[in-house]
Amino acid sequence: MPRRTAPATRADYVLLPADAYHGLQAFRDELIGIAQTIDPAASSLEIRKPEQSRRRALARVFRLWADQVHGNLETIRSD
Repeated sequence: MPRRTAPATRADYVLLPADAYHGLQAFRDELIGIAQTIDPAASSLEIRKPEQSRRRALARVFRLWADQVHGNLETIRSD
C-alpha cells in the first residue's frame, strides 16, 4: 500500500534573507524591462498588426509576472 504524504499547510509568511529579497526585486525590475523592450508604450494611436498583438500579449505576461513578484515582495516586507 503506497504511503501518502500529509498535505502541506499554507504558510502565512515567509522569511527571506535580505540578499534573496533584493535579488527578487532585481528580478522584478528585469521583468519590467523585458516587457518594455517587447512592447514599448506607443504614443500614437495606429492600427496594430498581428505581430504587434502577439508582442503586446507577451509583454502583458511579463508585466503580470512582475506584478506577482512585486505583490509577494510587499507581503514579505510587511511581515
